[in-house]
Amino acid sequence: MAHIEASFFKSRFDDETFSAKMVEALTQAVGSVLGDEAANDTAIVLHGIEPSHWGYRGKLLG
Repeated sequence: MAHIEASFFKSRFDDETFSAKMVEALTQAVGSVLGDEAANDTAIVLHGIEPSHWGYRGKLLG
């Protein structure tokens, strides 16, 4: 079983199709590497993070 957690800026979720597209794409990626059986047993959790809570290269992005 694969378990994937991915974080994105909260604004990505403004597009109502984003979550479904991302879950499908990540599941397909697992399947392309590990096979269909693994893809069918994959759990995905998407997190929305405020840019003010996201640091990159030592600086907050928001």
